[in-house]
Amino acid sequence: MAHITGGGLTENIIRVIPDGLGLDIEASTIVLPPVFDWLQREGAVPHEEMWRTFNCGVGFVLVLAPGDVAAVSADLQRLGLAHRAIGQVVAAGGDQRVRIA
Repeated sequence: MAHITGGGLTENIIRVIPDGLGLDIEASTIVLPPVFDWLQREGAVPHEEMWRTFNCGVGFVLVLAPGDVAAVSADLQRLGLAHRAIGQVVAAGGDQRVRIA
């Protein structure tokens, strides 16, 4: 589990991922709340900096084994908690362990 605070998506989630592994995050799965769109536009903030600095509307992340996704998703749904898959754990590729595309 990772609480996404200062350090944004790229610096917070990776803290709970073992060495040798990385993350592929699909940017299209993340719906930016209007305030982040405004902040990026008015502040001329590049995409990479938005992901590195802000949570972009993702407040908490659960990293699950593929076989656990359906059961956890059903529990979150039952509790009325909004959720969505945003990426997957992959083998690390060099120094950049978090890829958001």
